[in-house]
Amino acid sequence: MQKRRNSNDFRVYGANRECTETYANVNISGTHRGTRVGYPKIDTGIMRTGKKPFGSVIHRADRNSYRAKYTHKGEVITKTFKDERSAQAWLSAEKALVEADKAGIKQWSSPTERKRQKTAIERRRVLFCDYVMDEFAPTWLEYAADGSELASGSKRKHREYLNHLSQAFFWKYPLTGITQEDINRWLADLDNFGGATPRKKTFQLLKSIYAKAVAEGAVPKSPVSMKAPAVPKSRQAQIPPATAEELQTIYANMPKTTRISVWLGAILDLRIGEVVSLQVQDWNSKTQTLRVCHSADENGGLKATKTATSNTTQPVPPQLAKLINEACNSKNPADFIVTCADGSHITPNRLRDHFNTAKVKAGRPDLHFHTLRATSITAAVATGASLKDTMTWGRHADAQTSIERYQRASGTERMREIANGIESTLMPHTPTVEELEAEIADMEKRLASLKSQRDALIHQNK
Repeated sequence: MQKRRNSNDFRVYGANRECTETYANVNISGTHRGTRVGYPKIDTGIMRTGKKPFGSVIHRADRNSYRAKYTHKGEVITKTFKDERSAQAWLSAEKALVEADKAGIKQWSSPTERKRQKTAIERRRVLFCDYVMDEFAPTWLEYAADGSELASGSKRKHREYLNHLSQAFFWKYPLTGITQEDINRWLADLDNFGGATPRKKTFQLLKSIYAKAVAEGAVPKSPVSMKAPAVPKSRQAQIPPATAEELQTIYANMPKTTRISVWLGAILDLRIGEVVSLQVQDWNSKTQTLRVCHSADENGGLKATKTATSNTTQPVPPQLAKLINEACNSKNPADFIVTCADGSHITPNRLRDHFNTAKVKAGRPDLHFHTLRATSITAAVATGASLKDTMTWGRHADAQTSIERYQRASGTERMREIANGIESTLMPHTPTVEELEAEIADMEKRLASLKSQRDALIHQNK
């Protein structure tokens, strides 16, 4: 009697269709056309036509696919195909490998292990230059570690370091073939980089490349295990910060439209490119905060700040707030706070000229405008600011600059305390009438107390 076939028929085929068995109306799981369906467990050992077949091919009707299956050395090997012919072909190929293993001709390994070995061989063939340019450089040249887009200056530096790396003698070596000896030999020649700082940065680039390669399994171990090359302190870093008296002299000897830049740099820790890019609309007189969101390019035009952490809103202490209000008076929102005498936009180079002329008057020809940042941090430390506070106040972006990676400080109020402390340390205070009257009252009380103590002593001595 012929078995009835319906939509739930479940077919099992041996290799080369050596046997066929159809199961009808099976109790299975899953859903097909509104009917709960699935697949029974099939023991291929029951399929016999005089010769035991190798494996089986199961038709999965709900997915319209074919699953090939066999068992060898205790491992169950399966693979799914779109059509029966491909499944049968794969099963026949696997059968040949199993028979070769049984005959002692070639040792059998699972398809997963074979794929792993093939991948490993292919990776050994990958050149270092190809991995860098295809897998690493496209992202690294455009974006920071936090995913933010790099500023144009940072992009330019990244291209410079990548160019140094591309000149290395091992550039076209296999990714897995570069050794510690190769790297040390490359680092030993400073001429390969044009200086100590580019050498260190290029080394860090190489280290990052291999960190990625290890994480992806492209190499088992990074050859970049040595310490980063040392970088001697720059001459600018050794310049002493400016004193309060020197800052006041520089301020007094600069043009009226640019002198506020001294305090913007020394108190708010702003870079010269950030100073010349400040607009009236960046100043909030109600909250007494200044938004720092732009820097200046080579031509004085606006661009993004140096780093993502440089983009911030700084609290402004009272006296500096008054000067900013005066500088913004009668200006439009898009106008700049620091300008040339005629009100036009000033470039960093021109502002630097004003500063350089005034610093000579203060007896500090060694100063740079950038030294004002060091002056600000020094004053912050003097106010009792913690390392965590100063790292946030300085808006540092990396561990090399900040000792450890940028951290958030204790909040806006703490930053305002630091700002006020820096101002009181560096900026001469011009007291108001109310402040003077309050001070006179305090002194009069103190004087009356002293007179009372004096009279008491005179009376005792009589």
